[in-house]
Amino acid sequence: MSSDRRFEYDKGPQLEDERESDAGETGGDSDDGDESADERYPRRRRVAVPPWKVGAVSGIGAFVVVVAVTYQLVGAMFAGGLFSGIEDRPSRAAITGLVALGSHGATIERGNETIQGAYGVVRGLTTNVTALVPVVVLLVTGYLLVRIVRLETRREAGLALGSLLLSYVVLTAGLATVARWTPEGGGDVETLAVSIDPSLFAAVGGTAVVFTTIGAGIAALPRQLATER
Repeated sequence: MSSDRRFEYDKGPQLEDERESDAGETGGDSDDGDESADERYPRRRRVAVPPWKVGAVSGIGAFVVVVAVTYQLVGAMFAGGLFSGIEDRPSRAAITGLVALGSHGATIERGNETIQGAYGVVRGLTTNVTALVPVVVLLVTGYLLVRIVRLETRREAGLALGSLLLSYVVLTAGLATVARWTPEGGGDVETLAVSIDPSLFAAVGGTAVVFTTIGAGIAALPRQLATER
């Protein structure tokens, strides 16, 4: 009997110890998980990219996409024989700049006169298709900026959108320095170009502000509605 009682006595504490040890291990794991979760968020905040850098990269990316798509469209124009009747054909880069700026609303001039649609060489230089390129790219850029990047305050949103617009406008307006074509030949030869003046920045800036803001507004609308609820 004594041996049986001793066996039962020894067995009881072992079960209780196991339960206590299991509970201790479970509690320790949950504490570690809470601490690791708490530590994880500050690290993300420390390595987060400042809003103005995100906006600047977005503006540069939008500029690159607009130029790349326009360059491809200009290649199609060349292949379609737009300048086939001219001996000294303009460079593809120069026409790309003219088309891109014209698609933003900038005025293309021949000498000091604004080019009208009836001017044979540049008839169809800017079309409905080319005009849609900056519109679509800016809409998507503004949408993705607000949708992907979490902007907590109005200040962060202002910095991101402001740097986006500044970088895009400066780079796009800079195309006017290379978007020039002077046909060779005798007589009065006038350069085909976009004048660098306040109207250029107003045209490019206005296009960028309008469509980037629309894209950002579409992305922020669901969040705004959820906050009001």
